[in-house]
Amino acid sequence: METTRIVPTPIFDNTTHTVPLSITDNWTLRWSVTSAVWYYNSVDPQSESLIAEELDSHNVVGTAALATDALVKSLRCTIDSYRLWAGQLHWMPYDPSRGQRHARLAVTYGSSSDPGVELIRASCPSSLATLLPDAQERLSQQTWDASFFPSDRLLLPTSLALIGTDQHEGLPCVSVQLTTFACGAVGIGIRAVHPIADATTLVQFVKDWSSNHRAMLADTHPHPIAPVFDPALLDHAAAGDIAALDPDPNLIGVSRSLPMHRYDCWSSAEGCPAPMLPLTQIPADLRGTDIGPRGEPLPWSEWDLSAPVAHRHLYFTPSAIKCMWDEATSYTGVLSGQPPISRLDALLAFLWRLLVRARGMEKDRTNVHLGILLGLRSRLSPPLPDGFLGSPVTVARVSLTGEEIASPSHPSTLATVAQAIRCTTAQFTPETVPALLHDMAHVVDPNRFWVAFYGRRHAVVNSWLNLGAYDVDFGSGAPPRYVDVIMPSVDGCIHIMEAGVPWHGSDEDSERSRREERRWYDEPVCVSLHLAEDVMDRLLEDPGLIEGNLGCRLVGRV
Repeated sequence: METTRIVPTPIFDNTTHTVPLSITDNWTLRWSVTSAVWYYNSVDPQSESLIAEELDSHNVVGTAALATDALVKSLRCTIDSYRLWAGQLHWMPYDPSRGQRHARLAVTYGSSSDPGVELIRASCPSSLATLLPDAQERLSQQTWDASFFPSDRLLLPTSLALIGTDQHEGLPCVSVQLTTFACGAVGIGIRAVHPIADATTLVQFVKDWSSNHRAMLADTHPHPIAPVFDPALLDHAAAGDIAALDPDPNLIGVSRSLPMHRYDCWSSAEGCPAPMLPLTQIPADLRGTDIGPRGEPLPWSEWDLSAPVAHRHLYFTPSAIKCMWDEATSYTGVLSGQPPISRLDALLAFLWRLLVRARGMEKDRTNVHLGILLGLRSRLSPPLPDGFLGSPVTVARVSLTGEEIASPSHPSTLATVAQAIRCTTAQFTPETVPALLHDMAHVVDPNRFWVAFYGRRHAVVNSWLNLGAYDVDFGSGAPPRYVDVIMPSVDGCIHIMEAGVPWHGSDEDSERSRREERRWYDEPVCVSLHLAEDVMDRLLEDPGLIEGNLGCRLVGRV
């Protein structure tokens, strides 16, 4: 293993910049690190010439395309456009007399003392194929036990600024790892603190890097890349005066009417697991000050952190997604006068119903909750520009009783649940999100409130659909064998993205694909589930996972 730091190429105007991060960035520091690894097969030398004939001139096949020295060279070029990523993440000084609130973040960059982007070069003595089935094999299994893939061992430990520590000085906020396997395969991993990069930003960076890399391999000028690091653009979208001493009560009313959790971590010491107890303490700077009323404590009794967690991938074909959507939209009485249900609404409703049944709560008359991570880029007017960096995200909360979600006596449950999901997310509009931003800007400390939780009555879903993670090509002309999105291994964590396998489907599907831009549900979808082991066992045995009420196969074979 070799670890170095990459810093941007010096520029004529070598000015140090300190940029406060955005309102939403500040709320995501305690979220898990944004992380994914793109694994690429080596190319069989005997087939290189045959493959090369089928590729355009910008593709270089084989070991040359994925050589680590070449990848490092193109990474350095790309970091020149992402200079802030090499900077120092730190707290802004707390100074209420100047309106500087507690626990707000900034990045300082452009200095010779910048920590840089961490680069780890590692090797694995195994071949990738012995560790990871290819995409076709994973889909043919219908449910793949992802715990067999040693993600945690392949990604080497690193220390990022303010993650699991109060330390930031000299620590990077982004780490890149290049892993070579015995067979010549390569893993390209990125880890970034969440305030610096959400999933959209992370995938955008990898696409920009791969574009630069292909251009270098072909000895052509790289396409211009234009990431937008301007957190103030989001802050300017907030309603009212976010610098005022007190928030606007009318805007607070609009914000608090949105369906969201606001668990008060500072009111949650009772029953808190020992490792997390420090998070429940009021910071020393704020003790004795007016921190406002106490809120709802975190329901620690519902989350057994010691229980073993299983990790499985479920694969759904386009026809399976259509079956769910057809069922969810078939009950016109439920849908009358409501926003139209999307395919994703139907998929989430189907998964939530399975989960509630697996948890044995289909007769429960108290609420269970589904958190849905929402991007805010397009929920503002005007929308944030393409290439906007950071974490403009929040988590919406859908709440229904277990009985409403999964009761066998109500045939319209999928429609009811899908409609509840649609009506929840539809409330986050260009009219309401600015009020939410006003509320978020005025909180005493953004780390105080949790907008999501896990455990028996909770689940949180994160979608990477439509980001194009499997479209990233570093010049080999082949898609990744696997994109490993690293999610926390906790009970109730759900992640959804394309499965990365070409789908030919029916003649009708193929004809539509020629006429229209392909949509995520025109190809197989991968649902990554982290659930308590006993819950996972029951979910996988649920007849509804294989055969739907309409008699169509819900988990399809390739």
